[in-house]
Amino acid sequence: LLASEKASLGEQLVSVSGEKQQLSEDKAALAETSAEQQQQLLALARLREALATDLTRVQGALLALQAQQADLTTAYQTQAQEKGSLSQARDALALQVTSLEVTRGSLRTEISALREEMGGLLRVAVSTERALEESKLVGEDLSTRLAATALDYKLTKEELAYLRAEYAEEAAEFEKQRGLLVTAHKKELDILRERHSTLETQYNRLVRPARSTVGRHVVEVRFWKEGSARRYSLRQPGEAAARPVSELELHQQLGVLKAQYTDKLYTKTIPDDHSLTHGEAWSFTSHIHNRYDYYYQN
Repeated sequence: LLASEKASLGEQLVSVSGEKQQLSEDKAALAETSAEQQQQLLALARLREALATDLTRVQGALLALQAQQADLTTAYQTQAQEKGSLSQARDALALQVTSLEVTRGSLRTEISALREEMGGLLRVAVSTERALEESKLVGEDLSTRLAATALDYKLTKEELAYLRAEYAEEAAEFEKQRGLLVTAHKKELDILRERHSTLETQYNRLVRPARSTVGRHVVEVRFWKEGSARRYSLRQPGEAAARPVSELELHQQLGVLKAQYTDKLYTKTIPDDHSLTHGEAWSFTSHIHNRYDYYYQN
């Protein structure tokens, strides 16, 4: 009986040992599985942190895109407003161009009419000069006839003196009327020249850029009179004072400067207002500009 119990206990011991071994193996497997699960949990935690970081980055990028979209919308609206403003400015400029074209046409017509008027006045002046010459010839003829009459009829000194006095009064009146007529024509010519100069300046401002000293060789030309003597001076850039020159030297030196600087020569004319008439000042300035100044060569 003891032997059988011992054998049974031996079998149970073997069975328990096997179960223990199996439990140890199961425990080791569970421990290994638990370690793997821990690693997986750590990996999942890292992945969650990475995903959270990515989510934050994506949310930031989304906010940036939304802000950029808002900026683009604002820029588009601003561009639309600017486009409208530019369209209005373009329309206004078109109206200004049309107005300038009309003004330029009017100025051209007025300048043409003024030139015709000046030409007519010049023709009248020439006719007047001819009439004055003819009157002078008539006066000389009267003098000759008076002398012949004095010889033919042997007038007394008193009669001859009377006739001479009477003729002298007529001659004085004639010279007075002649002077008044010449003065009136000169004034009219000065007025026409001034109007022509003003209109020409306005016309040039419309169709040409303004006359400028920028990038030019500026030469100062002065003109004045001392009694009946005409005086000139010239001053170039870098010269402290103007140099007196004769009229011949003035044109010679300006001719050399024109050949040297061509379209860069700017003539700054300064006629003296006190010793010159308006017509003399205008004629001198116009002559120098038209002959040498860059702006008036085309």
